[in-house]
Amino acid sequence: MFHASKISFTMMSLVHETLYGMFRNPRPALIAAGVKPGQRVLEVGCGPGFFTLGAARIVGADGRVVALDLNPYAVRHVQAKAAREQVQNVELMVADAAHTQLADQSFDLVLLFGFARPVGTMAKIWQELHRLLLPGGILAIEGRQRPPSELFERQGRQGRVVQYSKKA
Repeated sequence: MFHASKISFTMMSLVHETLYGMFRNPRPALIAAGVKPGQRVLEVGCGPGFFTLGAARIVGADGRVVALDLNPYAVRHVQAKAAREQVQNVELMVADAAHTQLADQSFDLVLLFGFARPVGTMAKIWQELHRLLLPGGILAIEGRQRPPSELFERQGRQGRVVQYSKKA
C-alpha cells in the first residue's frame, strides 16, 4: 500500500529541482525520447515535474501532456508550477500507473523516466502502458526498467533514453 508523504516528496523535489536541475537540462532527454510538436504524451511518475513542463512546451498548443503520480503532493506541486509558468496544455492526475482509467490507445508517446520504485508489479504497469499507446506508439525509458519483449520492441538508444515501439 502506498502512503503519500509530504516529507519524502519534499526531499525528492529538492534533489530534482535544485541539485539535479543545476547539472541537467531536461530538453535533450525529451528530444531523445521522441517528444514532438502536436503529440499526446503520458508521463508516468511525474514527481516534481522536472520533465513535465519541458514536454508540454515541446508538444505545443496542438499537443497535450498528461502527467500522473501516485503522490498527491507531487501532483499539486506540478499543478502550481504549471500555473505559475502559464503552461496550459498539461493535465495532472493522481493515479496508479497500473490502473489509470484513461482511454485505450490515447497516447503517441509514454515517458517512463526515473521510475525506480513502482507500487505493485511492473507486469500490470507494462500491460497498462501498452493499452494506452496508439498502434506504433513509443515507450521511452530513462532508467533501469525494461519492458517485456512480447509487448514492446526495442528501437534504439540515445544517451540514457531507450525507445521501444508498441507491438500489435
